[in-house]
Amino acid sequence: MSLWNDLTPSKRCDWIDQLRGWAVIVMIEVHAVNVWLHAGLRPDWLNYLNGLVAPSFTMAAGYSLAISTFRTDGTLRPFWPDTARRLGFILLCAYALHAPGLTAADWTVLNTTQKARELFKIDVLQCIVFSLLILQLLARLVRNPRIFTALALAIAVFVPVIAPHLWATGVADGMWLPIRGLFNGNADRGVQALFPLFPWIAFPAFGAFLGGLYRHFRVEVADGKARWSEARFLAGLAVVGAFLLTWGASAQHAWLWGGTWLQENGVWLLHSRSGAFTYSELGAISNTTLPSVAARLGWILLGGTVMGAVDLLRPRWKGPNPIDAASRESLLLYMLHLNLIFSVLLAPAVIALTGWGWGSLGWTGTLLMTATLIALTLTAGVWWQKVRKSPDLMRRLQHRAVAVLGVWFVLGGWWTFRHFLQSPELAKEPYGFLNAARARKGLPPTPDGLCRDPEEYFREAERRKLHLSPRAKAAVARQILARQEHP
Repeated sequence: MSLWNDLTPSKRCDWIDQLRGWAVIVMIEVHAVNVWLHAGLRPDWLNYLNGLVAPSFTMAAGYSLAISTFRTDGTLRPFWPDTARRLGFILLCAYALHAPGLTAADWTVLNTTQKARELFKIDVLQCIVFSLLILQLLARLVRNPRIFTALALAIAVFVPVIAPHLWATGVADGMWLPIRGLFNGNADRGVQALFPLFPWIAFPAFGAFLGGLYRHFRVEVADGKARWSEARFLAGLAVVGAFLLTWGASAQHAWLWGGTWLQENGVWLLHSRSGAFTYSELGAISNTTLPSVAARLGWILLGGTVMGAVDLLRPRWKGPNPIDAASRESLLLYMLHLNLIFSVLLAPAVIALTGWGWGSLGWTGTLLMTATLIALTLTAGVWWQKVRKSPDLMRRLQHRAVAVLGVWFVLGGWWTFRHFLQSPELAKEPYGFLNAARARKGLPPTPDGLCRDPEEYFREAERRKLHLSPRAKAAVARQILARQEHP
């Protein structure tokens, strides 16, 4: 039987697993390149490719929800306890990444008002959890997979239509901070949401729509067979992707910029299909419009089609599959690589030894760092899949990890406090004890305890034997001089 005519019902969607696995791998590349590559070396095509990672990841989450929430007979699987606990754990991880820290020192002497506010930044994990909770609620209200599929598509279209209006200057400013970032990505009280629900819920909603279609054509059984083969579904996916990409790319510029400039109360506004916006607002909303969302979905579906076709045709090898491990252990790999980069490799002590600070490497060094991080995280994912096969071992390791975190919470971070107590000139955050530390060294006080003289910083860095490249020195000088302009 040919692949085109194979109507064996699907038990697991391979193409979405491939898409999620590769999205995790490229996500590691995104963070490594953004951290270490010299500013200005990134080509535009790479920036656009990297911008497809989060939409892929969030769309895959919605897709999986549609498949897992409804049973094959159309009834709902219970939300409690498994789904609720899983989403709760992801949300805990999401907020832990933006918490002041994982130690008592971080929450007390090393805390600042701004760091406390950063706890409520809406990042990709928060976006995924809140989107899935909304879709879960919708599924349990309608209790019908076909109606749910149609409503998910309606959300995917409606949200990008209304999203630009929510990005207008001042909208949602002053709202309760824990929900403020759900509405737009404009800065408010020093906090800027990276993935607000408008427009980002459109991607998991469209994923839920596709998942509903896959469930209907490939999972549900009609006369003992699926309605479509996997190859036919992938072909349909490619057609939808090509349409979305063609329409989105062709309509995006006119949708945003095509219109008439009119002056209202002394302010010039462009009246277009997206609404009436100032020039600065147009830049902010460029990725929130319906054509922009459609174009990104088009690329994702075409890429997913290729991945699904390759997986369908490739020979089956024995042994661990790193892409499958990345897909199934995506949360582990996400948390692991972020902590490796931002908590270990960018720690002041490590930068002092290596000189590998922000924007300090060329392409060769950045690619080596990226390859190393990908290899480490994929190895961890494959290893953890093996551990899962022994539940007793897995629980023992989890309990030990919690115990280590508990000890770290009590003991960790105090050397950082001691470091800045002895060298307040090097601090980049306005800790409350800095002026007291400056007084002990005979240094003049400053409004926030941070130094205002670059030479003061460089003298202390030299005394501490910290390695600073000319590029790093220039960046530090600019940062310190900027404090003089904004005391």
